[in-house]
Amino acid sequence: MCIKCFLVVMLTFPSVLNYAQTMFKTTKKTSPDGKYTYEMVEGDPTKTRFYTLKNGLKVILHQNTLEPKIMSFITTRAGGKNDPATNTGLAHYLEHMLFKGTENMGTVDFEKEKVFLDQIEMLYEKYNVSTDPAIRKKIYKEIDSVSTLASKLAVPNEYDKAMTSVGSSMTNAFTSKEITAYMENFPSTNLEKYLEIQKERFERPVFRLFHTELETVYEEKNMSLDRGNSKVFDGMFANLFQKHPYGTQTILGDVEHLKNPSLKAIRKFYDTYYVPNNMAVIMAGDLDPDVTIRLIDQYFGNWIPKEIPAFKFEKEDPITEPRYVNVFSPDEESVAIGFRMPDQNHKDAVTADLLAAILYNGKSGLIDKNLVKKQKVLSAFGYTYLLTDYGMMYFGARPLKNQSLQEAEKLVLSQIEEIKKGNFDESLIKATVNNLKVGRVREQENAVNMAYTLNDLFGTGTSWETYLNNVEKTGSITKADVVAFANKWFGDNYVTIYKRTGPDTTLAKVVKPEITSLEIDRSKQSEFLKKLQEKPNKSLSPVFLDYEKDIKFGSIHKDVPVWSVPNALNKLFSFYYVFDMGTFNMRKLPFAIEYVKFIGSKTKSNEQINKELYNLAVDFNIFTSNDQVYVSLSGLEENREKALMIIEDLMRNPKPDNDALKKFIESKIKERNDRTINRRDIFNNGLNNYADYGQNNPFNDVVSNADLRGLKAEELTDIIKSLFGYKHKVYYYGPKEVNPLVKELKASHPLAKNLKDYPAPKKYEESKANENTVFFVDYDMLQADIYFQRWDEKFNADKMPVITAFNEYYGGGMGSVVFQEIREAKALAYSTFGFYSTPAKAEDRHKSGFFVGTQSDKFSIAFDAMKDIIENFRESENNWEVCKKSIKQNIESQRITKTNILFNYQTAQKRGMKEDSRKSVYSQIDNFTLEDIKLFHKTHLKDKKWNIRVMGSKDKIGMDNLAKYGKVVELTTKDIFGYEAETTNVVP
Repeated sequence: MCIKCFLVVMLTFPSVLNYAQTMFKTTKKTSPDGKYTYEMVEGDPTKTRFYTLKNGLKVILHQNTLEPKIMSFITTRAGGKNDPATNTGLAHYLEHMLFKGTENMGTVDFEKEKVFLDQIEMLYEKYNVSTDPAIRKKIYKEIDSVSTLASKLAVPNEYDKAMTSVGSSMTNAFTSKEITAYMENFPSTNLEKYLEIQKERFERPVFRLFHTELETVYEEKNMSLDRGNSKVFDGMFANLFQKHPYGTQTILGDVEHLKNPSLKAIRKFYDTYYVPNNMAVIMAGDLDPDVTIRLIDQYFGNWIPKEIPAFKFEKEDPITEPRYVNVFSPDEESVAIGFRMPDQNHKDAVTADLLAAILYNGKSGLIDKNLVKKQKVLSAFGYTYLLTDYGMMYFGARPLKNQSLQEAEKLVLSQIEEIKKGNFDESLIKATVNNLKVGRVREQENAVNMAYTLNDLFGTGTSWETYLNNVEKTGSITKADVVAFANKWFGDNYVTIYKRTGPDTTLAKVVKPEITSLEIDRSKQSEFLKKLQEKPNKSLSPVFLDYEKDIKFGSIHKDVPVWSVPNALNKLFSFYYVFDMGTFNMRKLPFAIEYVKFIGSKTKSNEQINKELYNLAVDFNIFTSNDQVYVSLSGLEENREKALMIIEDLMRNPKPDNDALKKFIESKIKERNDRTINRRDIFNNGLNNYADYGQNNPFNDVVSNADLRGLKAEELTDIIKSLFGYKHKVYYYGPKEVNPLVKELKASHPLAKNLKDYPAPKKYEESKANENTVFFVDYDMLQADIYFQRWDEKFNADKMPVITAFNEYYGGGMGSVVFQEIREAKALAYSTFGFYSTPAKAEDRHKSGFFVGTQSDKFSIAFDAMKDIIENFRESENNWEVCKKSIKQNIESQRITKTNILFNYQTAQKRGMKEDSRKSVYSQIDNFTLEDIKLFHKTHLKDKKWNIRVMGSKDKIGMDNLAKYGKVVELTTKDIFGYEAETTNVVP
């Protein structure tokens, strides 16, 4: 990064803290060559430019030179709401298909391929109008047959290979109600190559490999049908918006529509909405705006505009009484409440956002202090979700044990009533503005965050001027304004969704059609990609961490070192007290850590502490893992010392509160109950630990409920008070130099002459896989989750380069072996991956993991496919060369900055390493051959025994199916969690 650019950034960011003092105004400017006009906002610290090309394409450019990368979105204002009512899910279908290549990319002979593709399109139209099951089956068999022929001319995942070859990461896309957005994060030196690929992608898309990609969409739909939160959110929209497409259709589409896809309808959608005057190219990062706009114009300026149909919708009727809806899933119960709100660009939108923050901000909102901190519910939250045509204020809560959903609902609604009555502290408005300012600074120091924000604003049509001025507008809102807004918008005009625990009898599963797996010839390559790869990438010089130079070291005690990284960008800080002990060292420590969040000190109540921290715009957190405790603060440097005094007082003088403890313990037990029916908790935590360590493992080795109820408040506060008596470290990222910081901390953080060593940690023995063992949990779900895992040798730093290479080639992104075979060729999953992990500590072991989540009726096929990938190495010199280049380019363009420097050094120390681990990877990657990767696979994966965790419906999978894969161990929730859920007496 050039010194001049760095100074621009350095001088720019401090002004952000004061930017809300004057109103911003948009002005027009002209580029130095006189060819382009653009809009900027006077006084905008980000200096973002807004161009419109002659064909109507919006181009939004923000310069941030902290690392030599560009985060980019190419976005169309067409999302789920734009789907035809008879073909819902089209926008999302199309998102998937725009990764399939073009007339030149993703094919070895498009003219021959097109003959088959035209046949497939015609067959789908026949399939869609047919209602006779026998005829439909016959047509689909023909679709499958022709698709197999077409696939022999296709090159799967070539778009991903193209982006990998230019060093891009974050290759992805999403469809929302309003937009479809395609993202990449690539080295700035490859800007022109990126534009060449995107021009090809958006101007000449070909919808190939359609029937296998449809299976992926089906998998995604079935995943959503298994998720309780998705059902709640869809149910909320359906009942708030009974006329608008926000509610009458979902982004993923209706199951019946998914069964009858139309390539013609998808093409029509593309032709209608993927036009330059309906789209934007958004870039944030290390770019020269004057050069970048010329290149974008060169590649996209000839794209032909078209008239865009106006989006019309029927106005919603007022909601005159509450609407109550029940939805069911196997996981924990919750309640959601939604109010229809003004749209994003309404004059009252800022007031809506402010009111939401007064109700809930994670610290000192009414819901925070009156419900969460007083433990009247298990958890609760609220936020605004404002879109182009309407908005929503959304609240959620989880009930306590023996508390009904209706009771939790009433408690949330009672806080809205407090607002309507004016029963809130007006200082919350000023505090919210302070926190908003800090949030804006954090957003604007990061190119990825800026790109996301600019993309969101394009989607809703909100101007940058409006967005910047909203801080000032928020500060001008009075308490009376908030009360008036609440009384206008909040009445009996809400929707309540009760998410209850139980089977969903309304599920309409997308069934598995019979398809032939595609053959993948990894040697194939299009002429487009060949020519692209022949053009040399402009290389960057990697920048590795030099810990002795990048970190300033000090100490406030012989056993309390201080690690400091200077912040020259702005006036924000991050501060940590770090203890190298955790749950393994002290069983009751996590309860003490969580309990302190609900109590005060001897001088301040819990409410006072949270209010003062919110007023200071400082975030406080304290958390523990198995082997560490972090006490963290972040916010404005000018408020750091005040905030530290508050936390020092809390940690040294916590005030025991028996009433808070009783509620806390019962909440913990309710959380335990909920975990026993939570799909992700069972699979990712409980089953994972059981497969790794066996019957006695870190996850189920818990303090019993009886012992929890026997805890004394003083016992937990004594643990908190004892923390500063142990050895610990200080991590700091901020504008203060290390020597003044050390001097300050010596005065404000008094310590005993001799600090204690940590209690010895409890050890758990890894489970050796002497035979293939399937650990199975029965769970009512449409899908089945399969995970192969095994421990390997102890940490070996010398193997980090080859591990990096193996992971990139075999199990990483869209171009990896696992993704190509499981998702692309066989259409068995939406989510699948594989890896060989590197432990964080020298004494720990490496570990292999391979995952596939599939429909239950594909279980055996998916299991066999993944097992085959694990056993039999796939070779492709083309893919391997792309992987090597990608690894080098990612390292060359990566910059580890800010607090990441501190945590990178922490990991290096735990591994016994003295240098940045990327250094050895970069220096060795060119020396590896595909034979080295094959040897690694043979040594660490092939012919090994595995512990395999499987979760799904026993009825759908079949126990006989499981038995053929190895010894089957069926586990109960008590086996996994170490306790049984207590019964509740909840009134429905």
